[in-house]
Amino acid sequence: AVICRTMADALLDDLDDLSDVEPEEETNNNVAEEIEIAATNDGSISAQQQAPEANGGNETAADATSPKKHTNNRHRLLDNDALKSHLQSIRSIQQKDDTTKMTSIQHKNNKEEDEHEHQLILASNKHLVSLRAEITNTHLDICKSYHPKFPELEELVTDPFQYRAAVMIIQNEVDVTNVNEQLNEILSSNQIITISVAGSTTSGRMLTKEELSHVNELCLYLDELQNVQEELTLFVESRMEEWSPSVCALVGPTLAAQLLASTGGLAELARVPSCNLQLLGKNRSTASSRGGMATQSRTQHAGFLMECDLVQSCPNYLKMRAVKAVAGKLALAVRCDHINVESGRQRTADVGRKFKEELRTKFGKWEEPDKAQVVKALPKLAGRNLNEILLKG
Repeated sequence: AVICRTMADALLDDLDDLSDVEPEEETNNNVAEEIEIAATNDGSISAQQQAPEANGGNETAADATSPKKHTNNRHRLLDNDALKSHLQSIRSIQQKDDTTKMTSIQHKNNKEEDEHEHQLILASNKHLVSLRAEITNTHLDICKSYHPKFPELEELVTDPFQYRAAVMIIQNEVDVTNVNEQLNEILSSNQIITISVAGSTTSGRMLTKEELSHVNELCLYLDELQNVQEELTLFVESRMEEWSPSVCALVGPTLAAQLLASTGGLAELARVPSCNLQLLGKNRSTASSRGGMATQSRTQHAGFLMECDLVQSCPNYLKMRAVKAVAGKLALAVRCDHINVESGRQRTADVGRKFKEELRTKFGKWEEPDKAQVVKALPKLAGRNLNEILLKG
C-alpha cells in the first residue's frame, strides 16, 4: 500500500509539472498571435514580401540538391581580376624577352625593373599556391559529380589529372574493357586491371546528359588550371637563375621553382630547416598507393629533392642518405641567396657550385668499397727466440 501511494504521489507531481508548463506555452502562443496581429495592422508584413522569401528558400534548397549550381556558387579562381592582370604582366615581359632574343640586343635591367620582376616572382609563387588549392577543389567537384557513375574510380586513381583523363575516356561507358586501349596511354597495367574489375561490379548508374555535360565542363576547367599553372612555373623557372643562382646551381631551376612555389617565396624558403626541406612535396599515403597502385614514383618520406640529379646518381640504398645531405647544403644555399637579395649584393652561383662539388665527392666516397685489412707481421722480440717462447708456453 505504501508503494502504491508513493507511485501515485510521483504521478501527481508529474501532472503538476505539466500543468505548470502549459500556461507558459499558452502565454507564448498568445504573444505570438498579438505580434502577428500588430504586424498585419501596421502593414509591415505582407504576402508579397513573404513570397520572395519563400521562393529564395526554395532556390537555395534547389542549389543544394543540384551539383551544377552548387559548384557554380564557388568563385572560379581563373575569373579573379588579380590573376588576370598578373598573367598579362608576365606575357608582356615574355614578349619583351622574345623580341630581345630576336634582335640579339642584350638589355640590362635597372634597379626598378629588377624589383618589378622580383615582385612578379613572389606574386607568381602565391598564385601557384592558390592554383594548387583550386586544382584540389576542382578535383573534388569532379569526384562528386562523377561519383554516381563510378564511385570506385576516385579511390583507384588519386592523381587529379589522371583521374580527369580517365573520366574523359570512360564517360558513360558501361563496359570499361572497351576503352582499355585508351586507358593504357595514361594508366599502368595494374590500374587498368583493377579498374576493369571494379567497373564490372560497380553499383553506379548512367549519368544524364546534364550531369555528363557538367562533368565535362569541370574537366575542361581543370585543363585550364593546369595550363595556367604550367605558364607560371615556366616564368618562375626562367627567372630563378637570376634571383637564386646558388639554389639553381645546386638542384636545378626546375626544382628551385617547385620549392619556392611550395613555400611562397625565397624568404619563406630560407626559414624552413633542412629536416623539413627534404619533405616538401612528399606524397600522401593512400589505400591505393599502399596496394601498389601509386601514380607517382616518389617515396613516401621524400619530396622534390628525390628528383635531384645528385640524388638520382646514387644507388637506391644511398638515396635517402643523399637526400638528407642535399637538404643540409640547400638550406645554406637558400640563406646565402636570400641575404644577397636583401642586402643588394651581387648574386653569384659560387656557393651552389662549391656545395655541389662537395656532395659529389662525398657520394663518391660512399660508393667506394671498404678497404681490405692489411696483414701486419708480428713485432720482433728483442733477446728472445720464438722457439724458446713456444717451449715455455
